[in-house]
Amino acid sequence: MNIYVTSEQVGLQGYWVTDILSGISKEALKKNITVVDYQGEKPETNDEYIRPLVLAIGHSYQWMESTCRQMLKKGVQPLLVNAGQDIHTEMLGAAGFVSFGIQKAMYHIMSYLVANKRTKIAFFGAHDETHSDHVKIDEFLKLCAHFQLPLGSSDVYKDLTVADCAKSFELNMHRYNAVICSSDAAAVYLLKWLEDKGCKVPEDLFVIGFGNSVVSEAIKPTLTTVENNFVELGHQAVKLHQFLQRNSDIHTASVLVECPLIERQTTGTVRYKKSNPKAPSGSMPLYDADPDILTALQLEELLRMWDDIDRQIVDGLLQNKTIIGIADGLFISVSAVKYRIKKMLTAGDFKSKEDLADVVRKYNIV
Repeated sequence: MNIYVTSEQVGLQGYWVTDILSGISKEALKKNITVVDYQGEKPETNDEYIRPLVLAIGHSYQWMESTCRQMLKKGVQPLLVNAGQDIHTEMLGAAGFVSFGIQKAMYHIMSYLVANKRTKIAFFGAHDETHSDHVKIDEFLKLCAHFQLPLGSSDVYKDLTVADCAKSFELNMHRYNAVICSSDAAAVYLLKWLEDKGCKVPEDLFVIGFGNSVVSEAIKPTLTTVENNFVELGHQAVKLHQFLQRNSDIHTASVLVECPLIERQTTGTVRYKKSNPKAPSGSMPLYDADPDILTALQLEELLRMWDDIDRQIVDGLLQNKTIIGIADGLFISVSAVKYRIKKMLTAGDFKSKEDLADVVRKYNIV
């Protein structure tokens, strides 16, 4: 018994794909299903698997549209994973969708801000290629009208890079007391930018991200964010696949995964505690040419794999210690220090240990 899967390739930003695939694999294992890479062939059908379904994991309109078109031409039914259920994706002819409940999450964010008397709200860091950003913006504008806030499209800051978004935002930042960021990566950039401008968070501005990435809890102040559990998306994708196979009279079906709001210091609270940090979740949009977003993503990849010894090694690099000095201080071999540094450089795609130290120093991670 097989389940066919294909995914959009997005490089460093694509750890969320790995998390979804992990969820698919774990759920498939429980059900004695083999996960198979889709290579363009039409899946075999039998008495139990009567539909030629393929799980398609992506995030951009362009990829989803072209993938659906190619599959439908071959008589294959795509089941989109990480694609919002809206008029655009419904027109693609997919058999179903597994996505985050972004609309509900946006309602929770806006309700939270309004309840805390933060009603001068900006939406920051959106990217045109990212489907979920469009959903967030549409919901943001609807909710501004719902809460009768004097806000509109001019309060949405989107551009090719977050640095360009910040240039536009700087002209109007005095108008706001809260910012919703399209992703944790955009929020990480914004927090550092606000610090450089002398703006205090949360005193002057509340900042909220999307993703609950590892870096969101490592930065100072810690970031209030919406959790995106990509592993759960994978679990639900397999369950929906099985449901549609066993109910041939149901043509399409969708599943929305909850996105709880996690309150931290950027909105003035530290009520949320994590006893055992897990591999995250985090929706990072595609910013191929945006070095600031890529820096935040480098930190995310680094923090996902390092332990206390790695942290102490980086602390030694920040103090300009030699490799020998770091090894002596930690009572480990020089080769062990070199191996760990190499592993960190590879994980975060850093060019050198100096580059690694500069990024960690900039965002005050250690």
